[in-house]
Amino acid sequence: MRKRIQRTVMNWMYLDTYVHMHGNRELRVENVRRILAYDEICVRLRTRDMTVTVWGTGLRVYDYKSSSMLVTGRITSVELSETR
Repeated sequence: MRKRIQRTVMNWMYLDTYVHMHGNRELRVENVRRILAYDEICVRLRTRDMTVTVWGTGLRVYDYKSSSMLVTGRITSVELSETR
């Protein structure tokens, strides 16, 4: 019951992780809590309930405001792993 209420509140407040990808050059992740790793080939982001890992070349991070982040560069893969 508690989990169901928590999920309903999260959906209502838009606290889930949203990943929007535009081709292989741009990725926006919403509701980011922190940057775990960042270099030219790998960006690892922590959200409330998952870790988003972006692999590619020439990766750059922009737009870290209001918990939204834009990753640009040549993106080769995106990994989503659930965390507790």
